[in-house]
Parts: sequence; structure tokens; C-alpha cells
Amino acid sequence: MSAPPELPPIPPIIAQLTGPLLLGHLFNWGLFGALSVQVYIYYLAFPKDRTLSKSIVAFTYTIELLQTVLSTRDAFRNFGTGWGNMIELDAVGWLWFSVPVLGSIISCLGQMFYAWRIWMLSKQYWTSIIIMVISLLQFSTGLYSGARAHLIGVFSKVQEETFKTTILWLGGTAICDIIIAGSMIYYLSRSKTGFRQTSELISKFIRVTVETGLICATFAILDLALFLAFKENNYHLAPSIALSKLYSNSLLAVFNARVGITGGRNGDTVAVMETSSSTAVRSGSSGGFGSSLIKPFKSKGLSTAHGTSTGGISVEISHVRDEESGIEMTDAKYRSSAELVQVPYSPVRHPYSGTSP
Repeated sequence: MSAPPELPPIPPIIAQLTGPLLLGHLFNWGLFGALSVQVYIYYLAFPKDRTLSKSIVAFTYTIELLQTVLSTRDAFRNFGTGWGNMIELDAVGWLWFSVPVLGSIISCLGQMFYAWRIWMLSKQYWTSIIIMVISLLQFSTGLYSGARAHLIGVFSKVQEETFKTTILWLGGTAICDIIIAGSMIYYLSRSKTGFRQTSELISKFIRVTVETGLICATFAILDLALFLAFKENNYHLAPSIALSKLYSNSLLAVFNARVGITGGRNGDTVAVMETSSSTAVRSGSSGGFGSSLIKPFKSKGLSTAHGTSTGGISVEISHVRDEESGIEMTDAKYRSSAELVQVPYSPVRHPYSGTSP
């Protein structure tokens, strides 16, 4: 029987090769847990969201579940069955598909969604077209980079032979995120009204847009910088493995930005009404939950408010839809039963269903 082939020796820079991989997989699992919580919150708070929004959330979570399974398979190969085997460590495995391919799909989906919302807000097509063109560019180059990495097969050669397409992929992603953040800030700022609560709600969306957009752009630039600057190690894999999770969590953060907690640090807001100009106006109250609810009425937009009480926790969910911008906002608010002692709960009849929710 012939002796098994001798494995390559472990190099002195082994920590620079395995450490970024380990951190990348840990970040990936942590962000997947955060994404699961966000999807569950969305499922509870927005059962009446439009089908398109629900489909985007479901598709995003499915893709991220697949990405997590594939990247975990490679993690087990590197740190389990192939531990100490430099040939296994240098093999691309399924990372060619789980990182550039699935990451490009998620980022392109989120960017197309933002392009549509910007068009609905501005009614001007040129900004959305620019975003869509750059998004499709980074999507195609991401697919090409993944295919090339699969054909090359080893990490030690991937960086040398795919750096041009990687620049277009990650650079285009960062530029697209920056354009989206700037456009959303501009058009949302123009949508502010003279009502304090409405302006606060719009300011909240602006803050979330800036935070999520800058986070995604920053990590895309960091991934690109590490990829180009350090070609002898795997530093770039630490942000790269979890990059798609940042985009999916940012997308869900925008969806769930409509959720508010009554009685929390941001104030006590319990009433919703609507004016004929499709602007939702919210008024605070120091009394009980049912004492200040203003029954909504039909106008150019659509607004409904209803409350439920379950086991000592009362929930108020208000749906606000602006027909001009196509944006639907829903706030889910929670109050403990201790706040409801003085004033009994009085449900508000849904204006279109004809029944009390």
C-alpha cells in the first residue's frame, strides 16, 4: 500500500489565513440571528403589508438562509474535517457562490427596491435609472467574479486574477449605496410638513436611511481596500463573508422603522388621523389608550387605527398609506395593562371592513 501524499507544511502566517475566516463566519451567524429577529418582528407587525413587500422579505430571508448553510459548510471543512490541511484551506469551496453571487443578488434587490421608492417619492426617473444601471453593473460583475473564483479554485490565485472585476463589484456597490442615501435624504426632506409628529416620523426614516446606507457602503469599501492591499492573506474575507447580511439587515431595518413603542424614550404617541393632503398627523395623550384615538376617515390616502388587548399587553397598530408616494407606514405600539386601568379600551371600527378589528 502506497503512503498517503505528504501535506504542505503549515506556514507561519497561518493566523492571517484562518483568523479572518473565523471572524467572517462568526459575524455571518450573528447577523443571521439579527435578521431572523427582524423578520419575525415584521411578520408580527405588518400582516397587511402589500404583497410586494412581503415577497421581498421572504425572498431575502430564503437567500440568506441558503448563504448561511453554504458558508457554514465551508467553515466546517476549514476548521473541522480539513483542519491542518493547507490544500483544503486554500480551496475556494462554496464561497464563490455564497459570497459574490448571493451577495450580489441581495444587494441588487435592495438597491432596486430603493430605486423604485425614490421614483415614487420624486416622480423623476433619472435618479432611479442611474441607481438601476450601477446596481446591474455591480450585480453582473459580482456574478462574473464568483464564476471566475469557481474556475480558479484556490484563494491564493483568486485575488490576482479577479481584482479588476472585484473593484467594479464592490466599488459599484458602495457608489450605489451613497447615491441612494443622498437621494432618500433629499426627497424625504422635501416631504416634510408643518406638523411636528409627521416631521419626526420623516426624520426617523432619514436617520435610518443614512445609517443603513453608510454602513453598507463603509463595509463594501473596507472589503475592497483589504482585498487590494493584502494579497498574501485572507483579511478581506472577514467583512466579505457577512457582507450580504449587512444588506439584508439594512433592508429589514427600513421596513421595521415603522414600528414604535408607546411610552418609550421617544414619547407617548397614541393617536392617528389623516388630512385630505395625504399627511398622517399623530397626537400625543396623557390619558388611557382608548381616550384619544381619533377615528380615521377616507381621503386621498388611507389610514386605519385599531387596538387589541391580549394578556395584559395592549397593542395599537396604525396603517398610514400615502397614495401620492406609494409609501405605506405602519406603527405597532405596545402598552402595559397598568397604563390602561383608568380608561377602558374602546375599539375603533375599521372604515372599510365594516367590522371592529
